[in-house]
Amino acid sequence: MKKIIIGMLHLLPLPGSPNYSGSMDDVLDRAKSDLENLLEGGLTKVNIENYGDIPFPKTPSSPITISSFTKIVTKLEQEFDFDFGIQVMRNDALSGMSIAHVTGASFIRVNVLTGAMIAEEGIVQGDARPLMELRKKLNSDVKVYADVLVKHAVPLGNQDLRLTAKATIERNMADGIIITGDITGEEASVDDLINLKDEIDKPILVGSGINKDNVNNYLKYCDGVIVGTSLKENNMTNNPVSKENVKEFIKVVKSNS
Repeated sequence: MKKIIIGMLHLLPLPGSPNYSGSMDDVLDRAKSDLENLLEGGLTKVNIENYGDIPFPKTPSSPITISSFTKIVTKLEQEFDFDFGIQVMRNDALSGMSIAHVTGASFIRVNVLTGAMIAEEGIVQGDARPLMELRKKLNSDVKVYADVLVKHAVPLGNQDLRLTAKATIERNMADGIIITGDITGEEASVDDLINLKDEIDKPILVGSGINKDNVNNYLKYCDGVIVGTSLKENNMTNNPVSKENVKEFIKVVKSNS
């Protein structure tokens, strides 16, 4: 199986967000610049996330968030040739699927599809049924990649990683799972990947802490990675994407393929 390499495209705050600058042009210009650097650096698959919209709401997101998100993605899709996914923070899977369907995205990322997590936003609960009903109604082939015991949160109750991962695939119909560290930029456990490898028959991705120094070690045990922070200028999550960092990262990946 060819390894899945996904770069993160973090959007600046959208209209309605407390930190919105007041200019959609600024949001679009930054998105275009970051995307151009990701693609010219050698990536072909990108996950677009409204990372700037802190503090994140619990589902559902506001109509202005969804309409703004859709407008940005539509403009990017019209100008660039790339494969992309959608992530509506914190956990708005229905809006994510809706945006993905109308813009031509190939996947969405869902932070909590199974169980419940205690996060900064409060209790974030999985709700797979309406998402899968919507995908069926739309006759959509958009894939669902779901985090298991997602970062920036702790489990509500005693949720076992292996059992939650299996339930996410087998009972809640995810097309792949994502394993992360505790926070953005923090490394995931290689031991967790090894333990899940024989339990899960769908792609297992690592979704935090990936950089040029550790990526090939992770790719020994998983099907792909999602990389964001280490591709930014000075390795700072909120900074613009560095084309040189992307090129160096892709060079390392290709050297071991």
